[in-house]
Amino acid sequence: MIDYAIAIPSYHRPECIRDKTLSLLFDAGIPAKKITIFVSTEEDAEKYQEIVPSNLYTQIVNLNVRGIGKTRNAIHDHYPEKKCIIEIDDDIKGLFFRKDDKTLVPVGDKLEQVIDAGFKLCLANGIGLWGVYPIANPFFMSSGYTTKLCYIIAAFMGVINTHDPAMKVHVDDKEDFERSILFYRRDKKLLRFNTVCIDSAYYKEKGGMQDHRTEATIRAGADYLLKTYPLYCKENPNKKHAEVKLVDLTGA
Repeated sequence: MIDYAIAIPSYHRPECIRDKTLSLLFDAGIPAKKITIFVSTEEDAEKYQEIVPSNLYTQIVNLNVRGIGKTRNAIHDHYPEKKCIIEIDDDIKGLFFRKDDKTLVPVGDKLEQVIDAGFKLCLANGIGLWGVYPIANPFFMSSGYTTKLCYIIAAFMGVINTHDPAMKVHVDDKEDFERSILFYRRDKKLLRFNTVCIDSAYYKEKGGMQDHRTEATIRAGADYLLKTYPLYCKENPNKKHAEVKLVDLTGA
C-alpha cells in the first residue's frame, strides 16, 4: 500500500467538514492519523477544535493565507517533496463507482484501494496528478481511465508533491483547471479514473469559496487561463458561468 496523506482545506465550515467529508472518510476506514485539516485563520482553528471531534483527524494547521489557490500552494509547501497527497474538499457527500449507465454504487471501504491504484499508476507512468470524474452522472462516465489532457477536479485529487515554483497556481477560480494544464504540460499525461466520481454541492455550500466567489472572479479566472495557456484551453460557451474547456492545441 502506497504511503499517503490526506489534506482537507476548509474555511468557515466546521459543521460541514464534520458531517460530510470527515464522516465519509471515517466510514471508509481511513485512519485519522493520515488526515490534516488546513484552515486560514486562528479563529477558524479554534472553532474547528471545538466542533470537530478529535478522533476524525490528526491535526489542524493554520496556513494564515486566503484564497484557495494560495491555500493549495501552501499545502504543497507543507508536505515534503514527492509525498503522495490526496486533497479533498470539506463538503464531499459521497464517492461512487459507476455500475452501469444508470447506476452508481458507493465506494465505501474500497477508497484506499482507489487511492493506492491511482498513485501506483502515476508512479509507474511518470504522472504527477490524478483524479476522478467530476460529475456524479453514470450516463456520461465510462470504463477504465484516461491519460489525455482532461479536467482534474481539485475537490478530490491525488498529487505527487512538488515544490517547483513553476507548478504553483495563480488563480482562485479555475485553479484546478490551471493545475491540470501545468501538470499535463510538464508530464504530457494526466490520470483520471472515469469509473469513480464524487458528489458535492458545487457553488451552493455556504462558507469556503462561496464567501468570496462572484461572477467577476469566475470571469477573471477564465480570462487568465485563456490568455496564459492558449494552447491548452478554449472558452466553453455552453455553461451558466464563465468556463473554459481543456484541449491540447499544441499539435504534438
